[in-house]
Amino acid sequence: MTRERRIGAACVAGAAALWGLWPLWVRRGPGGATTATIALLVAGVVGAPLALRQGRSARARGLVPWLLLGALGLTGAANVWCYFRALAEGAVAPAVLSHYLAPVLVAVFAPLLLGEPRSRRTPVALALALGGTAAMVLIGSGSPAAGGPLQKALVLGSSSALFYAANVLLAKRLARAFSDGELLAYHALVAAAALALVTGLPARATDWIWPTIGGLVSTLGAGLLYFAGIRRLPAEQAGVLTYLEPVAALGVGWVAFGEAPTAAAALGGALILAGGLLVVTAPG
Repeated sequence: MTRERRIGAACVAGAAALWGLWPLWVRRGPGGATTATIALLVAGVVGAPLALRQGRSARARGLVPWLLLGALGLTGAANVWCYFRALAEGAVAPAVLSHYLAPVLVAVFAPLLLGEPRSRRTPVALALALGGTAAMVLIGSGSPAAGGPLQKALVLGSSSALFYAANVLLAKRLARAFSDGELLAYHALVAAAALALVTGLPARATDWIWPTIGGLVSTLGAGLLYFAGIRRLPAEQAGVLTYLEPVAALGVGWVAFGEAPTAAAALGGALILAGGLLVVTAPG
């Protein structure tokens, strides 16, 4: 793997680790979707000066890239809305597992839509990562249907996976026209506006504290790292590395909430790390 791709892999892995902190912000905030709305709004507002500064040196981009950037924000909002609904209204384990079909979809469509060559290691890495996630959320949770209806979880989780995959592919294409700061701030503002129409915004100031921290750490910080990463790394390999998010979330649950991982969860985490290792050690 070249130095540039190693940097990209480190950025995506760092973003996934910061995304794994979401259980902190969600559990201590006003609710999943509302927390996400505030976090996106904060990230967009705080990141806007960076976006404006980086955009001053950009060449004329025409209307199409801006329309696609708006679509990036809408797919991001739809991904969050479907995923949090899946977690709240359906079974948690299949919701998580179906949501993480997204990297598989990216690996399938990236060569077709982006013209990226397919790595021989990617299918094996994806199988390890998806199998590891299955072990963590299905075996480790004790019951696949715990927490709500199975069918609703699968429908909402799979829908979020489709929007998530579309978000990745759009971001990869838009990286040619926009800087990392622009991609992060502008898409976050669009997503926050779309979600606010559904969730609204809380009136109590205390309800903004944890979502604001999440917006700065797990949205702004993670987003800048992620967009910097996919600029340097093929989309399918970046998708494999995003499986580090549930591993990080497992660690947060253990450290912050005393939720010790089961043996199956530890095995799942090891499989995910093995898949990530295959990606970062790939030649080229």
